Amino acid sequence: PASTPRSYVLLPLLLPAVATAIRRADSGECVAPGSCSPPQASHSVVIRGPSPGQQWNYDGGFCGAWSTQQCALAHGVYVSQDLVRKANRESSGPHDMHGNTRLGYEVMPINVAFTAEKLKLDYDEWDYTQPSPQAAGFKAWLKAHLVGGNPIVFFPMCKGDGHKCYRSSPEDEGSCPNGGTCDHVEPIFGIFTNASLDDATVYDDDVILHASDQDMMPYFRRMETLQDSEKMDGNCAIAQPGFGKNEMYPCFDEDVTYGLAVKGTAATKNARKQQQQSNSSSSSREGPVLPHVSLTIDIDYEPNVRIFEKPCVVHGNVSVDLSGLEHGQQCTLYRYNSTEAFPTTAPYDQGYQYATNFTVDLESSSGKAKEWAFSDPNPFYSNTAVYYLATCA
Repeated sequence: PASTPRSYVLLPLLLPAVATAIRRADSGECVAPGSCSPPQASHSVVIRGPSPGQQWNYDGGFCGAWSTQQCALAHGVYVSQDLVRKANRESSGPHDMHGNTRLGYEVMPINVAFTAEKLKLDYDEWDYTQPSPQAAGFKAWLKAHLVGGNPIVFFPMCKGDGHKCYRSSPEDEGSCPNGGTCDHVEPIFGIFTNASLDDATVYDDDVILHASDQDMMPYFRRMETLQDSEKMDGNCAIAQPGFGKNEMYPCFDEDVTYGLAVKGTAATKNARKQQQQSNSSSSSREGPVLPHVSLTIDIDYEPNVRIFEKPCVVHGNVSVDLSGLEHGQQCTLYRYNSTEAFPTTAPYDQGYQYATNFTVDLESSSGKAKEWAFSDPNPFYSNTAVYYLATCA
């Protein structure tokens, strides 16, 4: 998105080949001062699913929708950028950002939690109402979620942008409640550290992995350099200003900032609650186990159906985490072809499009790696939503 809106080319006015060239220009080069090489670290967590790619540069920019899409992959969910925006059509506002009640709105700090809720995701939103400055607490929250395998929808500022977050006056909060600001949205999906992963302390040399949404490169960033003031004359003083450069080395507002960790789906959240209630009441009533599912896809650019590009076929590769399961346990992987069809509570064998049964084999090579890998033989289209859910008896 943009603070006053960012200067995106109006792609509908261009021939498809020209629009593609603008989208893809120089996508294979690391943009300084960003670093595209992973650091030497004793421990790391790189979350399966999210990857660098290209957002839609249209109608204010779909960086929030693209980042939400990427973070959802970590928990077995693919949702088109078009449908991510449409999920917040009924949000209460204020609606200072691009969008409308028919097509939905840019995903911004003021509506990101509403969007995740409507997409049936389990999430944890950073508490932006706490006292300023928030930088230290935010980085501790960020690290804890990344170590736990939860990617972050991140709302940074970009060098040379306006940092207004659609505010029309100094008194107006625009799309950033509690007086913070942002210019862009990116996914963060990895952490590198020389300390134990059990150590919650944030160290200066801890490194996060993020994407810019504007090229195909991974960017690695030391934790100590992530924050700055709106003047951008501290850690981000060395960043290059301007579209296509400043997204690769952004900084978050050190006083008030925003983020949303995607922890799973509403189904896994409710199953976990049911298990906790069963344990606390000593009840024998237990539902099926829902192991963690992640999804990777074979595209890094989703054709923009809002400018009449044709949707493409997407192939999904699913990984089911076998940790905690027993050898020989019977499981089923369900695929649901819409958000509406995805069940948030049992029974799960309703509304699905495909079901694949499998037996936990901890003696196979993949089983010893504590995962069951599945290449879905049934592709789906890029303008849809697909949810995978594994259940084990």
